[in-house]
Amino acid sequence: MDGHDEELHQSDLSHLRLQDMTPAQRAELKRRYEHFVRNFQKKPPEARKKKKSQVRKWVPGAKS
Repeated sequence: MDGHDEELHQSDLSHLRLQDMTPAQRAELKRRYEHFVRNFQKKPPEARKKKKSQVRKWVPGAKS
């Protein structure tokens, strides 16, 4: 990436309306959206490694 592409990659586009964006800004917004959608279904690493906790029956008056 050259300097201009890196600047666009890091820029905040949230204040712009789609009609006011340049073609390059719209392309960047589309790239960000596609990246979000592609990674949305993936579970975070800690969620994948989580073990099931053991369930124990509760008995009134019993000491554990």
